[in-house]
Amino acid sequence: MKTAQEYKDSIRAMKQVVYAFGEKVEQVADHPTFAPALNAIALTYELAGEKENEGLMTVKSPFTGKLVNRFLHICLSPDDLIKRCELGKFLTPFHGACVGARCAGTAALNALYATTYDMDEKLGTDYHQRFLRFLTHAQDEDLTCSGMVTDAKGDRSLSPAQQADRDVYLRVKEVREDGIVVRGAKAHQSGAPLAHFNIVAPTTSMRENEKEFAVAFAVPANAPGVIHIAEAPAPNARRLFSRDVMDFGNHEYGVHGSTLTVFDDVFIPREMVFLCGECEFTGPLASTFGAFQRLATSGCKSGHCDLTCGAAAVAAEYNGCEKMGHIRDKVVEMSFQSALAFGTAVAAGYKARVTSSGVCVPNDLLVNAAKLQAVEAVWSASKLATEIVGGVICTAPSQKDFDNPEIAGYVDKYFRGKADVSTADRVRITRLVEYLVGQGSIIPTESTHGGGPAAVQRLMIRQTNNLNYFKTRAKRMAGIKDR
Repeated sequence: MKTAQEYKDSIRAMKQVVYAFGEKVEQVADHPTFAPALNAIALTYELAGEKENEGLMTVKSPFTGKLVNRFLHICLSPDDLIKRCELGKFLTPFHGACVGARCAGTAALNALYATTYDMDEKLGTDYHQRFLRFLTHAQDEDLTCSGMVTDAKGDRSLSPAQQADRDVYLRVKEVREDGIVVRGAKAHQSGAPLAHFNIVAPTTSMRENEKEFAVAFAVPANAPGVIHIAEAPAPNARRLFSRDVMDFGNHEYGVHGSTLTVFDDVFIPREMVFLCGECEFTGPLASTFGAFQRLATSGCKSGHCDLTCGAAAVAAEYNGCEKMGHIRDKVVEMSFQSALAFGTAVAAGYKARVTSSGVCVPNDLLVNAAKLQAVEAVWSASKLATEIVGGVICTAPSQKDFDNPEIAGYVDKYFRGKADVSTADRVRITRLVEYLVGQGSIIPTESTHGGGPAAVQRLMIRQTNNLNYFKTRAKRMAGIKDR
């Protein structure tokens, strides 16, 4: 498997077309709004190489017989799903940000494995064999694969075929004997230019008149015609104007590196096409992807809550209030909310359903409940941590204030907490909490929408909660006869 440095060097050599804040990026690995995300993904290589992480970070591939990174593994048992959930909870306190390129990539790999198998069984196509060749290549080379699902969508009240501009849903412009040409875009793609391959899949089910939008494929992040446009949340702008470590809270990793990825008539070789026009399979593909991504997100966000809890506890110590009853209660509440999300996600893996391909898919009801709870846990932790830290979370000085001899003494004197804790350390932990609760990052918002917004989870819960069965049981218990 690759080392962290080998991964970084391979991305540096790709020469992707990337723009950030209106300017072309010459080297994405060095840019302040991408380098932290590169560091976070590199962690998945570094930690996989450590002996104590075997079994969690790595697993023996049933296809190559070799040890592979778990982000490239196909989940063929409930234990695989539970380990995938544990992986997110384990990793997040190391980086506090996102390894989205690999995270969503795992969901895309598993969803395509299951869906291409079903297509070949029913239609006699060779999609599954194509996909297996790609999968074994990715495992052999230890590649980072991002998952691309979300389309630009245009007018949300209209279906893909009804849009004034059909390109707002990624579509097939031309079918050739040796491949296809695609046009459109995928939005909110975490780490896409930092992946070796982007794995593209439909965002929703398509109707028979929408075959051009029913497409799935793998494409290098530097393929001709692929353009990555960095999204620009407010916290990223701070990094453009400062290199002072103290000012970011999470200096080394704290950027998601998301882009709008444009496909400007991109050619996809036939061997890399895994679905093209088979509308009936787009719904199952999107649904399976969603289940895997919600499982991963629930574990990840539980780990984020754990980190927020730890940072808030340190801030309480530095403020001298760690023994106050209401502070202890808040810390316990954060831990409780985190555990509830993680436990529900683990249960979703344990109660998985097995597809005809052998892929285990998280239990629909439980995995959607886990995702909803994970979002609640993140927002709750943000509120409670803000209460614990106090008003300094939005009034803390910058590192330049500490460096200016004319005011440094005042800053050090009046921003101090406990006498035996340096003012600089108090500000550093405050900045980390500022980052974790969303004032210095996109984390709470990303938690809400990553893996699908709450309305989608509630819809899935309504469809899978077996309410009619429980209504029948209730009527029988009450002695009511069915009419």
